[in-house]
Amino acid sequence: MNFENLAPYLAGPGAAVLVLLLVGAGVYRLAVQYLIPVLQGAVNRHLEELERSNQRGEDAVNRHLSHVETMGKRYDALAKQHAEEHRAILVAVESMNTATKEHQERLERKVGGLYGRFDSLTGNA
Repeated sequence: MNFENLAPYLAGPGAAVLVLLLVGAGVYRLAVQYLIPVLQGAVNRHLEELERSNQRGEDAVNRHLSHVETMGKRYDALAKQHAEEHRAILVAVESMNTATKEHQERLERKVGGLYGRFDSLTGNA
């Protein structure tokens, strides 16, 4: 084989395949040496930021849950106090009702007594 027989292959498809292999090897080397470490650092920074953001979110949720728990305890205390006050008011109203009935009966007896003695009172006057 001489150069004249190999020249068309070196200038044609063989050269294209060789250039393709060289370019592919260069891209692979560039990706492995430079792009992957840069991307790995960027991904690590992104994951750290996500972790910090997630932690802030968890802290906020915990603060809100604590606030809800505190409000629930306050509500329970107010509901208990309200129930006690309600019972006291019912007792007071029942007592007033009993006293009112007693006064009403006493007043009816007095008025009835006056009407019963009305004729004798007017006759004496």
